[in-house]
Amino acid sequence: MRNNSRSRSLARKSSRSSTTLGGFIDRSASAQGIARRDLKFESLEARLLLSVDLATRGDWVAQGPGPTLAGQVENILPDNDVVGAIHTVVTHPGDPDIVYVGGVNSGVWKTDNATAASPEWTPLTDDQPSLSIGALEFDPTDSTHQTLVAGVGRYSSFDPTGVPEGGYLTGLLRTTDGGQTWKVLDGGGALLGKNISGVVARGGTIVVSVNTADDFNLANVGVFRSVDEGATFNQVSLGGTGLPGGASFDLAGDPNDPSILYTSIDNGGIYKSTDSGATWGQVSNAEINGLMAGGTNNVEISVGTSNNVYVGVVNNGEAAGFFRSGDGGGVWTAMGVPTTIEANGEVGLNPMGQGDIHFSILADPNDPDIVYVGGDRQPDLNEGADPAVFPNSIGAFDFSARLFRGDAAVDAANLWVHLTHSSMALPEGGGTASGSAPHANSREMAMDLVGNLIEVDDGGIYRRTNPLSDSGDWFSMNGDLQVTEIHDVAYDSISNIVMTGNVNTGTTEQVSEGSLTWQSVTTSGGSEVAVDDMSLAEFGQSIRYSSLPNLQELQRRTVDENNNVLTTNFAALAVMVGMEFEPQEETPLTLNAIDPTRVLLGGANGLYESFDQGDTIEQVATNVFVPGSTSHPLAYGGYLEGVANLDVVYAGDQLGNVQIRTTAGGTFTSTDPDDTSDQLIRDVRMDVENWQTAFALDEDQVFMTTTTGELWTDITGNLVDL
Repeated sequence: MRNNSRSRSLARKSSRSSTTLGGFIDRSASAQGIARRDLKFESLEARLLLSVDLATRGDWVAQGPGPTLAGQVENILPDNDVVGAIHTVVTHPGDPDIVYVGGVNSGVWKTDNATAASPEWTPLTDDQPSLSIGALEFDPTDSTHQTLVAGVGRYSSFDPTGVPEGGYLTGLLRTTDGGQTWKVLDGGGALLGKNISGVVARGGTIVVSVNTADDFNLANVGVFRSVDEGATFNQVSLGGTGLPGGASFDLAGDPNDPSILYTSIDNGGIYKSTDSGATWGQVSNAEINGLMAGGTNNVEISVGTSNNVYVGVVNNGEAAGFFRSGDGGGVWTAMGVPTTIEANGEVGLNPMGQGDIHFSILADPNDPDIVYVGGDRQPDLNEGADPAVFPNSIGAFDFSARLFRGDAAVDAANLWVHLTHSSMALPEGGGTASGSAPHANSREMAMDLVGNLIEVDDGGIYRRTNPLSDSGDWFSMNGDLQVTEIHDVAYDSISNIVMTGNVNTGTTEQVSEGSLTWQSVTTSGGSEVAVDDMSLAEFGQSIRYSSLPNLQELQRRTVDENNNVLTTNFAALAVMVGMEFEPQEETPLTLNAIDPTRVLLGGANGLYESFDQGDTIEQVATNVFVPGSTSHPLAYGGYLEGVANLDVVYAGDQLGNVQIRTTAGGTFTSTDPDDTSDQLIRDVRMDVENWQTAFALDEDQVFMTTTTGELWTDITGNLVDL
C-alpha cells in the first residue's frame, strides 16, 4: 500500500452509484437512507479519497480542493485563495512562465503560464513511490534547462507525535525532459530512509544533504555524493573530506560557478566546497559557530551572483541570526534578526517557534546587498496574551505571512523592512501598495526572470511584484493547484458536497456539487469533520460538524440541499458523567450510524459519548485511548438481523488492539487483530447491517472478524506494499 500521508486532492468516479469501502464514498446507500457513509477506511498513511462505481469502473473525476476561497491571506487577488503546503520552488532560467514546485505531500507540479492571473498546473510525479518533496533544483550544466532533480523528504506541519507525516523516504527523482518522465535514484539503497534537505545536480555528479533519517545516526545524515548519475552514493561527511559528521540542514550552489557548494553541519558550522562536493573546508566564523553549537534545528543558505552568501540560523524554532559574506565565506557580517515592536514588546521572525520548517532565505540575484527572509506567522498586537488584538504594528489583521527584506548597505537600525501589509507603517520603505500578505509559514523563495519574488508556504504559491519597494503587491499563483493536506473528510448526501479538515488551511467544503473550487468554513488548522445527513433528511437538510484543533469550537451548521447555511451553533461539550474531558490535538469523532444525534469522542483521557449532538457528554471508558495522531479508528452503531444496536462500538487503541462494546453501559473487551505485532490500528469499520462483522487496518495489513472480535483473520491478500 502506497504511503503518502495526506491527500494531494480528492477524486471520484463520474457515476453517482457507488459503494463504500477502502476510502470510497457511498452515494447510493446514503440516498436510500441506509447509513453506510461511515464504512469508509480513511488511512492516515494514504488518505487519497476516491469515489468509485464498483459495477462500471468509470473514469475518475477530480473533486479538489483547487483552490479554496477566502483563506487566511490578506488582500490577495484574485480571490484570497489558498491551497495546501508547498515546500520548494524553482523558476526557469530563461522563461518567467515556467515554474516548478514540490509539494509537502503532493509531488512535483509544473506551470507553463506562471505570469497569468490564474496559472494552470500539471502534476508530474503522481506515479512515483513518494509524493513528499523536500528539495528541487535545476541542473545548471544542462543548457536546455530540461534536467531537474527532486529530493524526497518529510516536511509536513502535521506532526502531533513529533514525527512529520509523509511518504516513504525513497531518495531522489531525476528528469531529463522537463518533467515528462522521472527516474528514481536511491544509490543502490544508500539514500533509502534518509530525509533529503537539499540537492544540487552537476551532470553526472549529484550531491544531497540529509537532516534526519528513519534510523538517525551519524552514518545516515550529513552530505552524500554520487559521480555516476545517482547509481551509487557515498557519504562525504565523516569520510576524511574536511566535512565532519552531523545533520546537514541545507545545500546551496553558486549560480556563477557550478563547482562551488555550501552546506551546514549541526554543531559544526558552514562549509564550502570548490570541487563539486568532493572536499570541504569550514568558512563560518566564531560567531556563527557559537550560534550553531547547540539547539540548532534549521539553517538556510542562499548564494548570490556576486560571490555573496547569506546564512540564517534557527535555534529552538526561532530565527537566531542572519549573516552575510561578500567574498564567498571569507569575512562575515552579522545582520541581526528582523523584528517588529508590538504592544507586548519585540517579536521576531518566528512567533510560533516553527522555524524548523517555516524558514526561508533568498539572495537577490540582481543586488548583492539585498536578501529576503521568511518565518512563520504575524504576531497580534497583544502577542503572547489573550485575546488576540489586530491590527498589529505593520497593519496585519490576521495571522498571515511574516516576510522581510534586508539591505546590508544601510545602517543596522534600518536594515530590515517588512515585505507585507501596510506601507504606512515604519520603517520607511516597507509594506505593499494594498496591504497584501500571502499565507503564513514560509518555506522557500525564488526570483523569476523579470524580477518578481516567488514565495511558497503552507497556503500555496504567491508572487510579489516590485519587491525592492513598497509599490508592489502580493498575488496568488495557486490557479488550479490541488495540493491540500487532508486529514479528515466527510460527504453530505443531501447537497452532494464534500468537506474536509486540513493541515493549516482549516475546514473547507465545495462551493457546489462537483466543483474544484472550495470555500473556507474556518481557516488556520482544521480538525474533525462529520455530516449528519439523516436527522433532517425529510426537510432536505443536513447537519455538518467541524472544529479547530483540540476540538475547539465544535461547530454544527444546518445546511439545505442547495448548500445554503441556515443556522450555526456550537456544541457545549458539558460533562455530565465522569472526569473533565481532555481533547487531543486531533480528537477522534464519529456519529452513530443509526442515530447520528449520538456522538462518540476519543479524548486524551478516555471515550466520551453524547446523546444530544455534543451539548452534553458522558465518560464511558477511562482505559480506552484512541490516538488521534495516527487515524480515527472508531465505529459506532449497527444492525444485527434487522435489530438496531445503537450502543455497539469498535475502537482502535494505542496498544494496537480493538476495544469492543456491545451493550449500553457495558464494559469494553480488548481484542488483538494481529498478536504478532503492536502496530497501531489505523482505522476500523463494522458492517452496519451485521455489527458482528468488522474490519481493521494497521500499518500494512487488513483484518476481518465475523465474531465480534473473538477471531480476526488477515485478509490483506494481494495488497502489496509499494
